[in-house]
Amino acid sequence: MVENNYPYDNAAWEELRRKSRRRRHPSAMARVVNMPFLLLAIGFLCLGGCLLGFNAAANRTRPLTLPDTVKIQALTAADCASVEATQFVSGLEGTDIQVAFQQEPDANTLGTQEISLIFSLNNEVCTASTSLYRYHLEETVTVKLGQEATVDIRDFLQDETLEANFVGQGPSDIAEGSAGVFDLKILCGGLEYPVTYVITEEIAPTGVGKTVTVEAGSVPEPSVFAEKIEDHSQVTVTYKEQPTFITMGTEKVTLVLTDAFGNTSEVEAEAQVVPAANGPQFTGLSDLYVQLGSPVSYRTGVTATDKQDGDLTFTVDPGNMDIKTQGRYIVYYSAVDADGNQLIAPRTVVVESVTSQAVRQSAQVVLNQIITPDMSRDAKIYAVYHYVRWNVAYVGSSDKSSLENGAYEGFTKKKGDCYTYYAMTRVMLDMLGIENLEVTRVGGTSHHWWNLVLFEDGKYYHVDSSPTRVRLDNVQHSKMTERDLVTYTNADGVKERRPNFYVYDKTLSVYRDIEIAQ
Repeated sequence: MVENNYPYDNAAWEELRRKSRRRRHPSAMARVVNMPFLLLAIGFLCLGGCLLGFNAAANRTRPLTLPDTVKIQALTAADCASVEATQFVSGLEGTDIQVAFQQEPDANTLGTQEISLIFSLNNEVCTASTSLYRYHLEETVTVKLGQEATVDIRDFLQDETLEANFVGQGPSDIAEGSAGVFDLKILCGGLEYPVTYVITEEIAPTGVGKTVTVEAGSVPEPSVFAEKIEDHSQVTVTYKEQPTFITMGTEKVTLVLTDAFGNTSEVEAEAQVVPAANGPQFTGLSDLYVQLGSPVSYRTGVTATDKQDGDLTFTVDPGNMDIKTQGRYIVYYSAVDADGNQLIAPRTVVVESVTSQAVRQSAQVVLNQIITPDMSRDAKIYAVYHYVRWNVAYVGSSDKSSLENGAYEGFTKKKGDCYTYYAMTRVMLDMLGIENLEVTRVGGTSHHWWNLVLFEDGKYYHVDSSPTRVRLDNVQHSKMTERDLVTYTNADGVKERRPNFYVYDKTLSVYRDIEIAQ
């Protein structure tokens, strides 16, 4: 056995137990020191609880009593109309009461549906119930011309039970036979609705095209080319194909007339294209006569200029020009200035035989002698007539194989017959740019030729440069009307010796579209 050699001390053990109890239980002084912190914490908890209770009491809603002036009513509205909560209430003016839907109405539901409204003012609230009746509204009604009498307000409302009427004009107030798009208004359920009434027709619009002068490069509104447009509805005018208008001369324009119902028609018009004031300009583009088989100098005598840029370079497009074949051809000259303005100018090139060129040279010698720059058109015509009449001897025969041969014989030999006089007159008038036509006798015992010439007044007169045996004081052969022809043909000494002297076939197409002086 092992013995404990340490002696037992009862007093020491008691002291040890006493100290141990002191560490597990705080002293009274320690409890006194911690008490204020505990009371402070409890105070904060109590204060927070009071504040929460106060706020809850402040936010608690109370019932709202609506003023007697406030009235709640049912509403009737079309399915296309938006509905506001205020439309169900009257008498809120002057109050701060707000009204809203508890649930938005269903816009897709036709017929009656319940509506719940909520009114609020600060923390006072109340609710109320009413109803909304929705009906279908045809916003556009379309009929064909002639069916207008069958239309009334029910065609728009689609509801036989509703009371409604037109505000102002209605279908019955539109003039009979009128087609178009008409804006109407319907009053139903206290609300006004705009609606459209369309009377269609299937008749295409009509109009007349006209000639308009256009500066090169500018494209006016197509409506300027049309006039006398008639239709039951508004008509718009468009180009069938968008033009550019850069080529000088007459350009055909096709217009499309479209009415409000899609009916269309086409109208032909013309644009007279002229150089733009601030664009390229060409000079020297008179008709160019070249000899058959000879080279062509397209640029000789031709210039292109611009006010700002001065001289411009230009190009020439000969097109289908064939120097080996006689005829008249069109070539195109094109110039562009620094601003991008373009001008295309046509020029006539005449490929002619040696005889044709020779006759023109002979004619030009005469024109240089008898024509001055200050002469009027009529004066030039008379000068040509006078030269041919008094410088060619009548011998009763001539070369009639071609216009050029007949005229050349007259210019070089100074003799011939009526064909020679006609041919010389025609060549010189053509070179002067004066329109003239050939006229020949029908039904007589012999042939006779003379000219039909356009004078300054816009009418064609008969000009006969050949000498006549019978002279009448009231008939001037340099400018004869249809009446003058009849007078001379029926005169004594004429009808017996030369029957049908000035009788010609007026039905020929060449005379059909011109105005001949009567």
